[in-house]
This record gives sequence, structure tokens and C-alpha cells, in this order.
Amino acid sequence: MHFVFTAPRYHTNQHFAAKALVDAGHRVSFLVLEKGQSETYEAVRPEVLGESVASRTFRRMLSGFLGRAVDREYAFPPVLALWRRLRRLAPDIVIVRGHRAWYGRLSIWAARLSGFPIVFYTQNRLHRPIDRFRRFLHTFRARIAGAQWITPVLGDPDRYPPAVPLMRYVPFVMEPQTPPERKAWFAGDAVNVLSIGKYQRRKNHHLLLRAVARLSARYPLRATVIGECTTADHRRELAELKRIRDAEDLRDRVRIRSNLPYQEVQRELSVHDVFVLASRAEPATVSQLEAMAHSLPIICSDANGTKCYVRPGGNGYIVRTDDADDLERRLETVVHDRDRLMRMGARSHALVVSEHAPHKYVRTMLALVASARGRRRTPAAGTSPDGPTQ
Repeated sequence: MHFVFTAPRYHTNQHFAAKALVDAGHRVSFLVLEKGQSETYEAVRPEVLGESVASRTFRRMLSGFLGRAVDREYAFPPVLALWRRLRRLAPDIVIVRGHRAWYGRLSIWAARLSGFPIVFYTQNRLHRPIDRFRRFLHTFRARIAGAQWITPVLGDPDRYPPAVPLMRYVPFVMEPQTPPERKAWFAGDAVNVLSIGKYQRRKNHHLLLRAVARLSARYPLRATVIGECTTADHRRELAELKRIRDAEDLRDRVRIRSNLPYQEVQRELSVHDVFVLASRAEPATVSQLEAMAHSLPIICSDANGTKCYVRPGGNGYIVRTDDADDLERRLETVVHDRDRLMRMGARSHALVVSEHAPHKYVRTMLALVASARGRRRTPAAGTSPDGPTQ
């Protein structure tokens, strides 16, 4: 099978999904607008289409009209180049990230025009409150495109039905990394806490530093914060975190690191004991799942879309967003009992094996292709009934 993904960039949360398909013997192509700062290309090297002259001109004009910068949501590649590239690739299915952005809409048009099946990939909660009009609008868009729809965010199934009947829950995929029995726990005879996220205020790294400052008086505790620092806003937040660290006299207890290569991040995950991400307005994060793969208990906020990967009291806790006291309380619950901490870490690893295994993702994606083929009356250009012609 040949899977083509279109997305603004090749985000690390897609690495193990692409790798799972490649390892299973399938072909994967990634068509992106641009490269990001922290990406890994071990499984797939994305093809950068770049932003078109027409897109840059339009965004510049719109920015002048509105008097503010225009979001990258309006960016798009050369239209004919996208269409021709899809035709040459002749995929069995096209997975479109962000179908409402202009690049996503053009990807849908190019795939639809060529007769290739489409899957919408978003990070909306599957089970969430939604009014009838929006449900109709979302369903209408998918049906017009002839698309299936997947999301890695479950939402709240105990309170709400699926927001869009066509939407399907497909969690992030992850390979197990460090099993609990091989993990070197408590380096330096301390509980080592890790947080990973861009240096943005909404990531709430500062709340973790405050919690560590209070708890380190009672427990041997160390922390590492790893973040991307590529913009002026990132640099300002990084400077503020360093100021808090120094003001709280945590220089010997807290490391702050920036722009680490992917493999170095994985090494850091393997030598820490607890993972914390207390961010707000967080649609979905893969970093906590990466931490689970390395047998770390997880503490995340209730504003995190992928909080559904945490079993409260089993492999971690979910804390109230922006609540420093709740974060401190839950972190203390984890660090004060090291035996329980290790059991929670083992549970994290077991959940990765049972819920996020690569073979389960591959099986789901093949089912999407089979479902799409069942809907089609004639094969797409460049394919035979048995798959793409090579």
C-alpha cells in the first residue's frame, strides 16, 4: 500500500505512525509546506513543496488589509505542483492534516480530482459537546469530500456521544522503549522529573519550577525542562524560566535545555523518573506518550487533549489547569513513594504495548483503505484493483 500524508510540517507525533507503516512493508510519502526545527527523518524524509508565490502575495495583502500578521493557516503550495505530484505518487489513500486550512483544502481538491480516497486527520476531541448545526457542517464537509475521519483525541465518552458520526478514534502510535525492569531509576538517589514543551507561557513550565522549589525541601528532587527556542517569544519565556530558577535557588536542582536533537530527547526520557506537562490550551501532545514508552508516570493538565492516555491513579494523574497547588499535591503523591512510582511507570509502559502498538495502527489504516475501496466503483488513475501500479 502507498500512504500519502499532506501536512504543514512533519511533526514528531507522526514519526512512529509513518515508521509503523514503513516497517510493515508499506510505502509512505509526506508532502509538507515547510520543515520544522525539531523533526526526525529516520522513517520518512518529507518532501517540501514550499509556499507558493501566490500564497505569499495573498497573505501579505491580507496582512496589510487586516493590520496584523496572517496565520500560516492561509498558506498553500503551488497548486499545479501539488496536483501533479499526487498524480505521480498514485497513492492508495491520502491523509490530510488540517482539512480546513488552505493547504488542506487544496490537498482534498487534488486528491478528489485524481480519484484518490481521502482521510481527514484532526486533533479534535471525538466525544465533545457540539450543536446540531456544527455537527451537520462537519459531516457535510466530510461527505462532500468522500472522506473518512480520524483523531487521536478521545474526549469524554462518558458524557458525550461522538461529535461527528464519521469520526473515528485512532490514538497516537508509539514503540515501547525502556521497559521498567531495564530502567535505571533514581539517578543520583533523587526523583528526576522531566518536562518537554516549547518555551511558551501556556506550557506552564514555571508552575513545575514552583512545585519543585516547594517539594525539594522535603524530598531529594531534581528536574529538567527541555524546550524549543526559535522565536523572540520563546527566548523571552526561556529568560523568565531561568530567572525563576535562580530566584528560587534551584540552579543545582533544575536544568533547562533548548533545541535538543530527537535522539538526545529520547536519551533524557530514558534517565528520568516522572514526566510533567501542566500546559493549558493543549489540543494533543505526543511527548507524554513518549515518556510512557520509557516507563515514566505522567502528570498532565485537564486541558490536554491526550489526557485520555493517562489512567488516574494507575499510570499518573490529571491536574486542574493553571492550579499550582494541585500540581504540587499530585507530584508529591508520586515522588514520596518510590515503589509506587515504579509500579505506575510499569503501567505506563504496559499501556503503550496494549493501546498504542504499531501493529494496531497499521491494521486500522489498512481497514480505512479497504473501506475506501469498498465505496469506490472504479479504480483511481494509476492504480489497479489490487493496489497502485509501480
